[in-house]
Amino acid sequence: MRRSGLLVAGILLALCLACAGGAGAGNGQGSTAKLVYAAPADTTAWWLKLDPASTSTRLILDLMAPAGTSGQGVTLILSADPGKATWHAFTSGSYLQGLIYPGALVSKASVSGSSLRIVAAQASAPVAYTGTTPVLQVGLDLATGASAGNAALTPSAAGHLGAGATAADAITVQAGTLQVQ
Repeated sequence: MRRSGLLVAGILLALCLACAGGAGAGNGQGSTAKLVYAAPADTTAWWLKLDPASTSTRLILDLMAPAGTSGQGVTLILSADPGKATWHAFTSGSYLQGLIYPGALVSKASVSGSSLRIVAAQASAPVAYTGTTPVLQVGLDLATGASAGNAALTPSAAGHLGAGATAADAITVQAGTLQVQ
């Protein structure tokens, strides 16, 4: 009787292990696939920095401004390889969080295809950027079925509404390298 109990327990354990082996296989690499981001070489201008809250399947990227700059708003379009990463909607339902602008008058982020379009601005006094506090944060999730390799992450059409400005000046945002490993 004791032997049959051990046999049944062994069979159940084997079935559980066999089923667990398939968990996370939706991305084509099992549960070992991960997103990896390396900062750009130039971090003295506008750039995207990896936030410490990132995980292996969700990257949080901080938009950093040059130290000593002040302003009232930014616009930015970011594109990512849809086969490798998708834009993450935070718990607030928005595609951006952590705005540096207090009482933002305009705060809009929307996804169109592989692009994330951002507009964030305030009407009150400008904010001074220290170079250590993010202007805003965006998130990327590992895409289902992502295969290993480099993934394009391209900032474009970026603008900055400087202190006292009536129109946004074009800026260049530096992005690092994004990979699926």
